[in-house]
Amino acid sequence: MGLAQEQAEIDPGRLPSGRHGLPREAVARSQRDRLVESMIAVVAEKGYTEATVADVIQSAGVSRATFYEQFADKEDCFVAAYTAVMDRMLEHVAEGVEAAGSDAWVDRVRGGLARLLQYLADNPVSVRTGIVEAFGAGARARDRYQQAVGSFFPFLEAGRGLADRPDQIPAEVPRLIVGGVSALMFAEASEGRAAGLPDLLPEVMYLVIAPYLGREAALKVMEETREAGE
Repeated sequence: MGLAQEQAEIDPGRLPSGRHGLPREAVARSQRDRLVESMIAVVAEKGYTEATVADVIQSAGVSRATFYEQFADKEDCFVAAYTAVMDRMLEHVAEGVEAAGSDAWVDRVRGGLARLLQYLADNPVSVRTGIVEAFGAGARARDRYQQAVGSFFPFLEAGRGLADRPDQIPAEVPRLIVGGVSALMFAEASEGRAAGLPDLLPEVMYLVIAPYLGREAALKVMEETREAGE
């Protein structure tokens, strides 16, 4: 069996016991991935403040020394975990946009948001880590949040070109939209209602569309989105 085939058959969560013959880089990568996934799970269960390095290494099945070979401290590991969660969220948005099969901005927005809300509904652990806990996890996590938020801006700002008076739309509109949607997701997740996030797609569409195309257009899109989901 070749090395590539052997690696393909290994459980990505844990390395096989004994002498596995894997390159040191592969071992380190596997350990880091396990620690990141364990941090996501522990924070989702206990919250960032109550989570400890001991919890993470126990969940990952690695030593404390291995943890500190990969990360400087708990915050460093959480930032890596948070980055992984946000990257997955952004990937789902991109997939939803492509799956919309349309060049129309409204259709692409709807496709991206629908896929994101469904992903969050299916992955409550990611909701807790990526939305609820990030704000209390230190400046680096908040900085990473701002970076992730910024990546949505061009996607939203494409609507400016469709507006009757694009010059009258404040420059901060994309930030306000993402902040509003994030606050909505935060509230639902905090109350244990993440599973219902896809049902909020019509309202989220209104929030996104209204600043660019106006209230009437946003109401129409909201109703079309609701009817499509029934």
